[in-house]
Amino acid sequence: MKKTSIYEYKSYKQFILDWIEKTPNLGRGQRKLIAEAIGCQNPFITHVLSGDYHFSAEQAEACARYMGLNDVDSEFFILLVLKERSGTKTLENLFGKQISQRCEQHSVLKKRLNIKETMNLEDQMIYYSSWHFAAIHMALMIPEFQNVGSLSRYFNLPPSRILSVLSFLVENHLAEQKGNQYKIKKSVLHLEKDSPILTQHHSHWRLRAIEAIQTSKPDNLHYSGIMSLSRDDYEWVREKLALLLEEVVDRLGPSKDEKLATLCFDFFQV
Repeated sequence: MKKTSIYEYKSYKQFILDWIEKTPNLGRGQRKLIAEAIGCQNPFITHVLSGDYHFSAEQAEACARYMGLNDVDSEFFILLVLKERSGTKTLENLFGKQISQRCEQHSVLKKRLNIKETMNLEDQMIYYSSWHFAAIHMALMIPEFQNVGSLSRYFNLPPSRILSVLSFLVENHLAEQKGNQYKIKKSVLHLEKDSPILTQHHSHWRLRAIEAIQTSKPDNLHYSGIMSLSRDDYEWVREKLALLLEEVVDRLGPSKDEKLATLCFDFFQV
């Protein structure tokens, strides 16, 4: 079943409806199963999803458990329920602020992608000083690029530069050397949103993207577009892109190492 992120939603009812639709057989029989899971009659589910009825907090927790949500996502689901059940505008706004805070926390990619590896600031300054370090680092995952000569030819860089970068990677336990071969040890690094180096890192790869655009290779994908949209849809698009990145990372884990590619996401207010 295609992954659905609850953080895309402002309404728990719409989340349930979309979740049902993505289950096998277009959700046939799911309303009955949800009713059994939360201990109510089937017509009540219809009244909730199509009318003004709402789940209780207890029913919301049972529903989230039935849908397979983890603890963090279940808490968010329950917050959506409590917000819609609110009897006063003040209480609704209170839950709304909590929901916004959870969405902001969820949008931090390091947490979402479960990235734990990091370096001290001094080593980060070196690693992110040039695109060479990250590119050569990732290239070591591909068997044909695990020696100085092949890396030099592929990146069109002098062997001395390749050796300099490889030495840094080995010293920082990001790669290991066995004879003339170099292999990766740690593949995932991440800069915090407030890192002073982050702008430099993004700039390196946007410049490389511009160079790639000029080559006009048919298997490259480039898109630039200006759009006008609502505030809610802005958040929806941002969440969709973050969710896609999660799916990409999950898929690439067991992926065979054959090509070296760069992914740049740019979605921002103008």
